[in-house]
Amino acid sequence: MSKKRRLALIAIAAATFIVTYSFGAETQMSENDAEKLKKEFAEQVKDMDAIGIFLNNFRIAATMFIPALGVVVGLVSAYSTGMVFNAITQTTPQLADLSPLIILATPFGVMEVFSYGLAMSQSGILINAIAHKRSLRPMLKPTLTQLGIVAAVLLVGAFIEFYMIKTFEPELETIQTI
Repeated sequence: MSKKRRLALIAIAAATFIVTYSFGAETQMSENDAEKLKKEFAEQVKDMDAIGIFLNNFRIAATMFIPALGVVVGLVSAYSTGMVFNAITQTTPQLADLSPLIILATPFGVMEVFSYGLAMSQSGILINAIAHKRSLRPMLKPTLTQLGIVAAVLLVGAFIEFYMIKTFEPELETIQTI
């Protein structure tokens, strides 16, 4: 496969992730459901450090490499992440006008979207090979290489995300108490 086509597939998968995330961010939910989802998310990430962020994101991304299932996992992950963003902004009036895409425009957001796009596109490539009854053996090395790239990108992204969270944590706590 040409590099140009490969990049196009990654871009399509990343764009699909962003669109699905946006749908999740626009999903209407009751105030009670939003508050519950926000609390569940806060409990899940409480005391999470950079390695915890990495492991969470890498577990999701690694699953996205599974033929066909990976695309579904990616879309569900995108949608649910959008819903969490919506719940946070819906229950925090100071954040109500914040665009859901702002989180994806951060350095770690771009790194995550790239990683998920790479993983989902490889899932599609693998299912295409299976559907055309081609051997997956020649795809093993490139898939493992891409998994390594995703791991490296997500590790760096996790440290950036953790640093940004710690940097802005006092401001976020102030917003929560206003």
